[in-house]
Amino acid sequence: MRVLPIALLVSLLTFAGSSPLFANGGGYTKGLASTGAFKPFGIEQVEMLSERLEIDLHIEYAEVRIEYVLHNPGPKVKAEAGFPSAVERKSGLMGLPERVDEKHRIEDLAMTVDGEPVSLRVEPDDLYLKSSKPLSFAAEIPAMTIKAWHVFAIDFGKGQTRKVTVRYRHPYADSLTYVSSNARSNGPSLAYIFSSAAAWQGPIRQGTVMVRAKSVDPERVQLSHPKRFQREGNTWTWLFTDFEPTLEDDMVISPRPGKYSPENVIHQLKDGEVNEERISYVQWYLGESEDRGWELHRSDYAATASSTLPPDGSRKYGVENVADWSKETAWVEGVPGQGIGESITLTLPTPAKVRRAGIVNGLADSGELYFANSRVAKLDVSVNGGKPVRVELPDEMLSSERFYFDLPDTKGEAVKSVKLTIAEVYPGTKFEDTCISDVVLVVPLSKKPKLHPIR
Repeated sequence: MRVLPIALLVSLLTFAGSSPLFANGGGYTKGLASTGAFKPFGIEQVEMLSERLEIDLHIEYAEVRIEYVLHNPGPKVKAEAGFPSAVERKSGLMGLPERVDEKHRIEDLAMTVDGEPVSLRVEPDDLYLKSSKPLSFAAEIPAMTIKAWHVFAIDFGKGQTRKVTVRYRHPYADSLTYVSSNARSNGPSLAYIFSSAAAWQGPIRQGTVMVRAKSVDPERVQLSHPKRFQREGNTWTWLFTDFEPTLEDDMVISPRPGKYSPENVIHQLKDGEVNEERISYVQWYLGESEDRGWELHRSDYAATASSTLPPDGSRKYGVENVADWSKETAWVEGVPGQGIGESITLTLPTPAKVRRAGIVNGLADSGELYFANSRVAKLDVSVNGGKPVRVELPDEMLSSERFYFDLPDTKGEAVKSVKLTIAEVYPGTKFEDTCISDVVLVVPLSKKPKLHPIR
């Protein structure tokens, strides 16, 4: 059966295991590419009186909530519609064959009609969608193959108005490319396809779109139609009436810029020797200048802890785990209870102009372990033994990113040590042990560093 989408919701493949590396080039795409406006098939008489779209931007995913008010001015009718699950159609790369991942799903999809849950059935498909033109600054909807539809039906009586709500979780799409061991990310994004709503009778009478930066830096969020929105703090709002969407109205949101991370380079720093395996240059794409957006991410510090949980068989919980760039290990405090007041101290070999820190909260080895153990909700952060500043951490298990926060202002003084003290926790479902997987210290650079390849 071939059906038209209620929304163009495209699920890009996420490969199991570690990211692929190729000698001359390679890459993969992860996350969902797009979602979009409610679109029916089989009827043309139902009108969309209103649409309310709310998108909460988290570090690796967005939470999407949509409310539609639909009106049937004609005789009774059964409307069917479907959410597609699609994967990216990969072109051959460096002689590698085209591939289409067969995994497809919509995460945590829940729907109601007039407050009652709606049952869905899955219909297989193999519908190829050609790539559209770029929608915004650096994002486009790639060529897709729809592999399945999540189909449901709504009965409308004559003259009946019904309210439909949809909720789901939307991992961001991000194209990752590797040349040798250098990694480039185009930046995470999601697309909302308003143009699919054109199948409804008449315009969308009124609508509200709200985008909130929940656990991302609002200063780095980009919208493809920024002039439509009014911003207040970390929230963007767009109100419209009698909206007849076209392809030009399709919207792309990026929670942060893309980045480039050169590997296998010699780090020649003025402040002393460093461990090559525990330091990395990162460039955020903030403009055309090659000197903009460079940072040095460091874990070449000496780490000490106020307490540590004893080993459990082969698994060790020492504080050195926060510096190993691995989410499969973690420091775990070792006192009875939730570890409030326990701390780790990170001391650099020589002082440096550290301004931020990046953290992976909890035991991020797996979702089961993450939620079974406690995570940090609030940290007291102090620099060079100074007065602590409280920082709130989101309760999000991170697979490929970190949560970054600013360190207390040192008034120009170089940073020698950073102390992180557990102030509050998100309790685990099984254990009271509080965990931190990874910490890097971030030094912003005023210009592009000199990169010397390791030979």
